[in-house]
Amino acid sequence: MVKLALAFILGLTFMSSANAQQQKSFFAMQPCDVAEKMSKTVKKYNEEPLFTSLGVQFDSNQQASPVRSDMIFFVNQDTGTWSLISVYTDGMACMIASGRDFKPYSATTDKPGEKG
Repeated sequence: MVKLALAFILGLTFMSSANAQQQKSFFAMQPCDVAEKMSKTVKKYNEEPLFTSLGVQFDSNQQASPVRSDMIFFVNQDTGTWSLISVYTDGMACMIASGRDFKPYSATTDKPGEKG
């Protein structure tokens, strides 16, 4: 019985380390400017706010401490371009990501991580 319990614990330890190796973490450069100028950038693409949210990011310079901000997702529904902007309390804003081929999500046809 003890051998079975030990084997079970070792198996869980191996599975935990395998899962930890699959986690992704990376450092990204994000263009930042005062919020007014950043909003002009998305207006060049005729993107309009689709939704807002409170967000948390982890600052690599401060040992992964959380930084809260307002997130605004902009989209041009005619061209499919989109931008995700983070606006901080000091008036600065950073472009977290931008892209193309925006379309509404469909749980029956789209799968996360796959191009539809």
